[in-house]
Amino acid sequence: MPLKRPQRYLLMILSSAAVTWTVLRLMPLTTALWLGLVFVIGALILAVWARHLLMGRVRARRRRWALAIESYQRFEKMLLTQRLSRWLTPVHIGIYTLDGVARTRNLIGEALMELRRPEEAEGWFRAALQRDPLYPVPYTNLGTIVALRGQDAEARRHFQKAVALGFSPVAAERLFQRARQRAHTERSLD
Repeated sequence: MPLKRPQRYLLMILSSAAVTWTVLRLMPLTTALWLGLVFVIGALILAVWARHLLMGRVRARRRRWALAIESYQRFEKMLLTQRLSRWLTPVHIGIYTLDGVARTRNLIGEALMELRRPEEAEGWFRAALQRDPLYPVPYTNLGTIVALRGQDAEARRHFQKAVALGFSPVAAERLFQRARQRAHTERSLD
């Protein structure tokens, strides 16, 4: 049975790290240290270049959603306008997608959901899926939005699509149940 996309990407990431580590271990110490220094400098340059993504993540952790959205949108614009943005792949790489624009659009949608703006978030999730239709995370987010509206059957279809694309079935079920419970709580408060 062939590996699903997340398993392939995880294998790719881990094997790259393992090969790099092995090559560095086989080199003379001074050569390995210099090459390691080159990697560290390269990582610092990438971090500075991708500062908008990194600041968006920091702001999201601090629950400063509007500022996070602003940072993510700057990063998305940079990815779409700069020809050398492919070099930023190590900064935004993930096991579900290698497309930085799709991932960033999903992050914007998640921040909008936190701001209780699900209609606007839905547009961002759909835009992420237009970029990468095999990216399962936006499907879980769309399923959450639909479940909050009380449309369980449609929500279940979104979560099943995410699972078919490699998302954890246990995590998908947990997200679905949490969205249903939140929808029930919000309806009972009204």
